[in-house]
Amino acid sequence: MFDSIRRLMGGSPKEPSAQATFQQLNAVAPLKPSLDGAAKENVPKSSSFICREAILDRNERIAGYEFALGHKVQSRMMDKSAVIRRVYDDVMLNNLAPLGVSSLLGERNAFIRLSVESLYSPLLEALANPNTVIMITPRPIAEIDLAELRASLAHIEALGFRQGWSINQPRPEYAEFLHKADFIEIDAAALDGIQLKALISGLRSANGEQKLIASRLQTADDFKYCFERRFDYFMGPFVSSRENWHPSKSDVNYARVFQALEMIQSGAEFDAIADCLRTDPILTFKLLRYINSPGIGLLQKINEIPQALLLLGRDRFYRWLSLLLFDSKKPGYHENILREQALTRGRFMEMLAGKGRVPAGGDQLFLTGLFSLMSVMLAQPLEDVLKQVSLPEAVASALKGEAGAMHDALMLAIAVESGEGDMAAAAARCDVDAAEVAGMMIEALAWSQQIAAVGE
Repeated sequence: MFDSIRRLMGGSPKEPSAQATFQQLNAVAPLKPSLDGAAKENVPKSSSFICREAILDRNERIAGYEFALGHKVQSRMMDKSAVIRRVYDDVMLNNLAPLGVSSLLGERNAFIRLSVESLYSPLLEALANPNTVIMITPRPIAEIDLAELRASLAHIEALGFRQGWSINQPRPEYAEFLHKADFIEIDAAALDGIQLKALISGLRSANGEQKLIASRLQTADDFKYCFERRFDYFMGPFVSSRENWHPSKSDVNYARVFQALEMIQSGAEFDAIADCLRTDPILTFKLLRYINSPGIGLLQKINEIPQALLLLGRDRFYRWLSLLLFDSKKPGYHENILREQALTRGRFMEMLAGKGRVPAGGDQLFLTGLFSLMSVMLAQPLEDVLKQVSLPEAVASALKGEAGAMHDALMLAIAVESGEGDMAAAAARCDVDAAEVAGMMIEALAWSQQIAAVGE
């Protein structure tokens, strides 16, 4: 739909705390779903890897995440039998249930895509939360026992979930259920402009409180088109697209940050590093705000740069100073997503430290994740970024794509974000399993949300 519009217009085409480790949770709730022989043959090894997709609100901030199996698995699943669909759903719920997803995400919503056959799953009770939304994709109405569906929806509502439906065409036969839903996700790319307008109008007139989600938006133009049609939430590849990206304006003196990073890496005296930074009051203020954030967990407040250097040491101070390169004056969705994605990637890689074949250097892994998106943030080639800042050799090598355990960890972090590629192979190279990956991803999201809020 959007390509044709652009052509016409002349455009171009019980709940654990956030601090609880996943290993502790898994010790009391092992993630070992029991699959029968037939089901095992139909479930690919990569199916247990959970992917996330950010959902934006009208203020261009992250309002929540959808959690689902990989995109290819999702499309295959709809063609399988009810038994197989339940198996896929159980794999995902077994991974999510012990993690306290909604608790970790705070006020944000967690959207979990399930088939109608899984609405009575006993695993759902562990996930029940008003901020958790069960998203359902309609099946041919002739295949549905309507009385059973009504009972299933009443069941998840009684547990405390909100409910939503995901549609890619008008569904008048499901009107009874769509009108009672809290959220309707519409695959806007599957509808032409007339269909989309009629569908939105019908839903709005039936239930004014309903929240509409535009999904599969490919470009910034698609986002703008749906924004103008008063959708409430937005998701799709456009969120992480670098289309027409320009570096954001910031109060932070990037040159001063790069200078201080170079001094830290080269072994300069703490007094010299402090002198470099203290002459920039904005930089100092923002850096101390990050350092004193709950995400670091310091027992005492730090009031000045020399104190921070002494208490944190070079490596930890370096990483927090690096965050200022993601600062912007008036962040839009590009900046919000990029900052949180970089923080999540860095934290996820740090949590991999020492597992399987991943090196034990948590600080270097964090920097690898963070700097893997720095070239995008600064709108500069990676080579130019690396000329401005001296990074540990292992970090620079991983960023350049040189083979090694650090680069393997980065590839796993990227695979989990995108939902594409062979996540199972990426995890195997790092010698970590799907259950560990799911747990670390959720905890990294929660942590990055906390840190990103400080930056705002």
